[in-house]
Amino acid sequence: MKYITVGILAHVDAGKTTTIESMLVNAGLLKKAGRVDHQDAFLDYDAQERDRGITIYSKEASFNYKDAQIFLIDTPGHIDFSSEMERTLGILDLAVLIINGQDGVQSHTETIWKCLESYHIPVIVFINKMDISYHSPEELLQDLEDRCSPHMAVPSADDFEEQVSLCDDTLLDAYMENGSLAQEMIQEAFLQRKFFPVFFGSALKNNGVKELMDQMIRLFESPLYSSEFGARIFKITKDEQGNRLTYIKITGGSLKPKQKISETEKVDQIRLYNGPSYQLLSQAQAGMVVALKGIEHAEIGQGLGFEKDSPPPMLNAYLNYRLLLPQGVDPLEIKDILDQLANEDPSLQIEMNENTHQISLRLMGDIQMEVLQKRIETLSGISVGFGLDRVLYKETIKAPVIGMGHFEPLRHYAEVHLRLEPLARGKGLQFEADLSSDDLALNWQRLILTHLKEKRHRGVLTGSPITDMKITLIAGKSHLKHTEGGDFRQATYRAVRQGLKMAESILLEPYYRFTLQVPSSRLSKALFDLESRQAEVKIEDLGNETMEISGKGPVRTLMNYQNEVMAYTRGAGRYSCVLDGYYPCAEQEKIVKEIGYDSEADLKNPTGSIFCFHGSGTYIPYDEVAEYMHIQPKSQKEHSYQRVRHTVNEEELKNVFNTLGGKNKREEKKPKKIKRKIDLNEQKVNSEPKKEECLIIDGYNMIFSWNSLRSFGNSKIDLARDALIDQISNFQGYRQIKILLVFDGWRLPHNIGSSFRQGGLDIVYTRTGQSADQYIERKVHELKGKYRITVATGDGLIQNAILANGARRMSNTELESQVLSVNKKALSHLNP
Repeated sequence: MKYITVGILAHVDAGKTTTIESMLVNAGLLKKAGRVDHQDAFLDYDAQERDRGITIYSKEASFNYKDAQIFLIDTPGHIDFSSEMERTLGILDLAVLIINGQDGVQSHTETIWKCLESYHIPVIVFINKMDISYHSPEELLQDLEDRCSPHMAVPSADDFEEQVSLCDDTLLDAYMENGSLAQEMIQEAFLQRKFFPVFFGSALKNNGVKELMDQMIRLFESPLYSSEFGARIFKITKDEQGNRLTYIKITGGSLKPKQKISETEKVDQIRLYNGPSYQLLSQAQAGMVVALKGIEHAEIGQGLGFEKDSPPPMLNAYLNYRLLLPQGVDPLEIKDILDQLANEDPSLQIEMNENTHQISLRLMGDIQMEVLQKRIETLSGISVGFGLDRVLYKETIKAPVIGMGHFEPLRHYAEVHLRLEPLARGKGLQFEADLSSDDLALNWQRLILTHLKEKRHRGVLTGSPITDMKITLIAGKSHLKHTEGGDFRQATYRAVRQGLKMAESILLEPYYRFTLQVPSSRLSKALFDLESRQAEVKIEDLGNETMEISGKGPVRTLMNYQNEVMAYTRGAGRYSCVLDGYYPCAEQEKIVKEIGYDSEADLKNPTGSIFCFHGSGTYIPYDEVAEYMHIQPKSQKEHSYQRVRHTVNEEELKNVFNTLGGKNKREEKKPKKIKRKIDLNEQKVNSEPKKEECLIIDGYNMIFSWNSLRSFGNSKIDLARDALIDQISNFQGYRQIKILLVFDGWRLPHNIGSSFRQGGLDIVYTRTGQSADQYIERKVHELKGKYRITVATGDGLIQNAILANGARRMSNTELESQVLSVNKKALSHLNP
């Protein structure tokens, strides 16, 4: 049996819920189709959904149809819940796009189509309500081809294969040669989005729906899934008992209850949901959509196993609202509830002003705001209000620039140089490193990239988020003794801000794409309104004394224009709009002045850097920091950096540390040798007790460098780790010395770190934000008075740091050789 994950998408009121009811009846899951107006639809079981007659939250149904198990995802159609819809796209095998036969392609339909195109999802189109439509199928098909894609094909037509062949040269050659197309070629062309099947019917009368379902089975072929576990999280919610549920699509391997999906998370239950009810599974296979109980710290969009995290969403809220609380209500109490709701819907993006405790959040529109008010009241019993703050602006830059950041108060040190480059509109932020590990250790490079990604960087014009920019790490410097992870955070943030101050910034504002139909007599009024609102328009005569105006314009000027249209057309006008993206603000100077943001007064986001002079940190303004930087470019014009590589041995490093004051204590002068006769009976007295040995091992460093462990590869890192632990445990048992085996856990979200003992071996997993190198350096400092310490690692930076604390180092190869030799000897004793 093959598994198919199908998403049902549509503009609001296209008949999406009715189509789903008809599909469930055809599959035998329901005996009778429910209706939205009767408030008995199978998947609209939420009270607010039934009251409003719209889908607010994505829902799941599962049923068998012919030789497939179909996982059906019902998505919201209203524009205010677009982000909820988009979160499901990353898990779909195919999508069914429903179009209202009375209206044809609408503005939000085009937005959905762009999202499907971006996620590269195969699409079947179902044009609904043909029983009451005054448009012909030919007119609707032409509208679809004009506004979505020219590669449409109607399976019920006699020339279906010919229509498909015209969508691709290879298909056309095959059709011309054979007079037909093989089913495998049609199937592959559909999955590669070379054509889109179109069906006409009426879901209310169950007309055309069965043919649609048959085509879903015929056109889809299950992919070859990996045997390794992988999954993607697309939804987080709670059940009636308050248990947190994490919804995933399994993309590889299988999953069982009590199985660990990360170092700190283990599955308690696997649930297969069908509307509001569910059944417990003893195992879930690749291709299935299930809910997991027991996962507490996962996030929407996070990849599990070999899966990577989802890309940033295309659709985001563009209006910022202030939360209005009743007198006497503690904002911190409401903040906890909002944080819970933000886990379920990351697009809310809750923020609290630390000084005023004013809470603000991002919303898509009025309907979402009303739904959120009801949810807060249900969870807390408190009735809140919202006040529109302003539209959400963004900022970018006009031309490339170098940003420099330096952080050097006493006993701290970090320097970062970044290249900031503008990208095309809608590309968001991209980060990468372009420097050698000889110039800056890889662990510091990774840490800098993490700091770049973790923060919502503010622009210098209005304090709005930056976007459409590529930020590249091109140079950096650390100190062997004084650099900590937090130092690079400070230097990185300052480098971004300094670069923005040195660049020419551009203010971006959100634009609507709109369609307005008005009587011909009101055309001049509409054009005057739209021109005064800075909109770009084009006009089309629809006949019957109706004019259609389409175009785009700023959200700040077109907000609530629907009310004015209804007033001056006396209800005869139709206005619809959808967010089109961000464009340069035509009134940048005016808006910047109105907002009144002062980048130099924003103390949490400084633009200058800290340098150490005479033992104390001194603030240097952004326009002067280039003169004080410790890394200087070869050419100020090209901003290219001279890379100098040094090769030194351990003795030279010790000499350098001794010269610079790196010794922990003075070494005693060696007495001159005195020749004397040796008395074999003479006994040594007053000798210092010998320190015990301690070996500290960087675990992942060994895994990726030992020849004996490389065969596991990146896909079997858990098996490689277990093998390393077993070998080191045997090694410790034979040598009888203290051994700490340290694994890096700094990239795992919400990781508090852990340690346990296996035999005589201490195993440590570092916490989030703490690298293995940082832990080892601290541990060397703590234990150096009690043990003779040796650190086994191949990382160049930590080698230097341990020398400064008087420890010895051991290479990865040397440790592997010793471990294998000892284990071989141990086996020889066991098997004489």
